[in-house]
Amino acid sequence: MANKPIAVLVCLLGLWISPAHGQSASTAKREVAAALNARQYAQALHLLEPLLQASPKDASLWTLRGVGLDGQGHTRESLASFNHALALDGSFLPALEGGAQLAYRHNDPKALHYVENLLAHAPENEVANAMAGALTYQSHECGKSVTYYERSREQVYRDRRAVDEFADCLLKEQQTQRAVAVLSHAVELYPESIQFKYNLAVAELKNRQPEQAVDVLSPLSSVKDADLLNLLALAYEQAKRPDDAFRVLETAIETDPQDETNYLDLAILCLEHNQEQRSVLAATAGIARIPKASSLYLIRGVAYAQLATYDKAESDFMTAAELEPNQPHSTIAMSLLLSDRNELDKEKALLTRQLSITPNDAVTNYMLADLLIRSGALPHQPDFEKALVHLRKSLAAKPDSAEAQILMAKLLTQNSNYAEALSHIEVALRTEPNNQSALNRKFVLLRKLHRDAEAAQVLSQLKTVLNDDLKHENAASKVRVEAKPVAD
Repeated sequence: MANKPIAVLVCLLGLWISPAHGQSASTAKREVAAALNARQYAQALHLLEPLLQASPKDASLWTLRGVGLDGQGHTRESLASFNHALALDGSFLPALEGGAQLAYRHNDPKALHYVENLLAHAPENEVANAMAGALTYQSHECGKSVTYYERSREQVYRDRRAVDEFADCLLKEQQTQRAVAVLSHAVELYPESIQFKYNLAVAELKNRQPEQAVDVLSPLSSVKDADLLNLLALAYEQAKRPDDAFRVLETAIETDPQDETNYLDLAILCLEHNQEQRSVLAATAGIARIPKASSLYLIRGVAYAQLATYDKAESDFMTAAELEPNQPHSTIAMSLLLSDRNELDKEKALLTRQLSITPNDAVTNYMLADLLIRSGALPHQPDFEKALVHLRKSLAAKPDSAEAQILMAKLLTQNSNYAEALSHIEVALRTEPNNQSALNRKFVLLRKLHRDAEAAQVLSQLKTVLNDDLKHENAASKVRVEAKPVAD
């Protein structure tokens, strides 16, 4: 993309080499340009010495010198020569291009400065825009990167990595349809590229078009690429074709039996379709290959719990926790299992032990706070104060948790801190505007604060939410069942 041939830059320099300064000087410059085009850099630099002595303020000569030094691999001296040319003439386009390309190619920290300086004088320069797009992508400025890549027009498609960067930024900027268009064009230009087809499928899925993703990937299902097969399985699942998803994930496992992701995804897919025993088999197969994969023990424990095989579920959760003690997922799953079995003392001990390892984990702190309140802690009691401490830690780590905000509001209400409780309910409703529990509490709190007019508005909203939920329930219950044939 940025490696414009030296001949092109030298040709551009030729526009500034005119007989105005005398026929002999012009001829000498052209000899230098010819040597550079022939990649005879030492000869070109030798020819330049007397010219620079005679005309030390000629920007074109310093630019030619920069090209020659670059050809010899003297990057720092070359850049200094381009800079000297720009000091003599800040708008000298060949020096701007030479400096920008050199800085870009060698990852100079000031590369973007050089490129932006070039664009200030030549805003339509497609190569410079493509370089700017790449540089701003590297600095995680996707908004700017998209703008530059757009301005580079077809130039971006000459560098495959640039296309990937362009599409990635479009997706991050929520411009999914544009990303699909860019990658579709790339697939047309490079039909042999599996990478572009893979990324196009990703974009189609983000654009909520799983069938199109299937159309892109299914012709590649014979390719031995486990990641591609995993993506195809996801497309099948989103397209409501679970049997195909099962089949492709099994093929992905055969393709790369050491990749735990495919076992995990197959086990999860089985759970989602109420095939718990099949989920156990998938996870077990993965554990046999990858015995230290905590995620596989975790998902198998969930499957066992669904099958009411609680002893095996507990064993798997404990194994997962031992394999990754710094990850609270297994502890959380085990806590839910103990809660379901009403073993509150064990649950409390488990959560407390996990917090000694991950003291600021949002979910674990919330669950322990909830457990303390469910166990009967009342205001001014030590466990009630502990619950408040854990909730504050939970909200510090994850302030957008509606459940934690509602629980905090409940505790503050019990302490008669109505105004502060209301502020937490407001946060919860910003996350989940139709949360019935939050609306209920908001109504009660507004009444306690004697803000009756606002309470009436909340009551009206609550009625609307309840009516909508009732309509959905009624609609879901109207299942049409084919009439049973009458026996002869």
